[in-house]
Amino acid sequence: MGPVIGTMRTEETIRDRIEALQDEYDKHDPPSTELEDEAEVAILRAIEELEWVLDEREAEDGFTT
Repeated sequence: MGPVIGTMRTEETIRDRIEALQDEYDKHDPPSTELEDEAEVAILRAIEELEWVLDEREAEDGFTT
């Protein structure tokens, strides 16, 4: 799933999503099935994408943490 153009989420919303994804990741770590392994990869990619969005916003908008 690619980025949705024109939809701006708040920093808080993005950070909440990262936290939820990390909690989901922790439930399946270490993965015990192939499906959990695939889910773990998807979760890690989603976290990485959200963190990238935050970094880009901080660079452009001067977000502070």
